[in-house]
Amino acid sequence: MKYLKTTLLLTTLIVSASTMAMDKTAAGVVAGAAIGAVAGKDVKSTVGGAVVGAGTGAMFKNGDKGKAARKGGAVGAAVGAGAAAVTGKSVLKGAAVGAGSGALIGEATH
Repeated sequence: MKYLKTTLLLTTLIVSASTMAMDKTAAGVVAGAAIGAVAGKDVKSTVGGAVVGAGTGAMFKNGDKGKAARKGGAVGAAVGAGAAAVTGKSVLKGAAVGAGSGALIGEATH
């Protein structure tokens, strides 16, 4: 298992370096999914990592799209943290996934 995690980490670094020509959102998806796969135990971790990575990539964009993504991320983080607190889940994890989702929605609606 340790060999698998090391291999995935190295693959993530190689893919991240080659995605510089990609859109920042797409690069975030690739990096986030790989990190979620390494850190988690199931597909849910991979998908959560992809959402957070995509949102982070969208927030780093310049111009109006980046600004819209950052506003959406702030709202999404508050909503995600609140929903996680009400349901008894991890508030930090809820805020991270909420921020990623909100950033993607903010970018898409711009």
